[in-house]
Amino acid sequence: MTLHGNALRFPPAICDAIDAQWFDVDAVPVPVLVVPINYPTDWHIELHHHRKAQLIYCCAGVMTVETTHGQWVAPPNRCVWVPGGMEHEIVINQAAAMRTLYVAPDARPDLPRLPCTLAVSPLLRELILAAVIATPGIANLAPDPKDFAPGTPNGHIADVLLDQIVAMPASDLYLPYPSDRRLLPICAALAANPADRRSLKEWAGRVGTSDRTIERLFMQETGLTFHRWREQMRVLKSLTLLSSGRAVKNVALELGFANPSTFITMFRKIMGVTPGAYLKGAE
Repeated sequence: MTLHGNALRFPPAICDAIDAQWFDVDAVPVPVLVVPINYPTDWHIELHHHRKAQLIYCCAGVMTVETTHGQWVAPPNRCVWVPGGMEHEIVINQAAAMRTLYVAPDARPDLPRLPCTLAVSPLLRELILAAVIATPGIANLAPDPKDFAPGTPNGHIADVLLDQIVAMPASDLYLPYPSDRRLLPICAALAANPADRRSLKEWAGRVGTSDRTIERLFMQETGLTFHRWREQMRVLKSLTLLSSGRAVKNVALELGFANPSTFITMFRKIMGVTPGAYLKGAE
């Protein structure tokens, strides 16, 4: 799954070592399969899809998952659910120890039908790590389905993992993407430069419409006001910066917040904790 861009950024030995760990996950007839792969910062997993659903979790590092529906950011206390058959790509924002669960479509009837970010409870985390330990990986060699038969240790772990996935509530670490041609250049420009503080009226003038129209379209297509969409985008981008060791004050200014207190307030509103508490919990 090496992209040409990865081949340009990383030595061949790293690319080959990562590629060597992949196999056809859809061909393994088990309800839950855990694949552990470590990725360096800035690695890009190209746009792809598979029949099985995917629970993407990094026990260390930060990643961004993108689909046509939007963008999901997952630090170590969150994971991203991608339904089977849905195209998606993954960017490793901070060197990540990824532990991916591949879930068969018929494993449970009540699995999430849409992509979402889920909280990772201590129990869910330990179950994922236990499943990795129980299925040591060998390059290009898929696990033996017999190891997941009912009554085996992996079989029991798989059952409890599915219980936990169904029970976990979705979180707000999600940035919905609009499709309207007037909103796309605004969102692209803000994503490229989160510190851009141009007003809604200025953005509306740039795309040749009124601020009221832009606000209506944002609510209609994303469920968020323009201001809330921009603030949520900034907070999600801050997760990578904070994880890299940047000071809260510097992150706030770099992302265009008027002052650190405004950033802290918005961060708490979206994440449920202050940036300082978040960093302690992610350690």
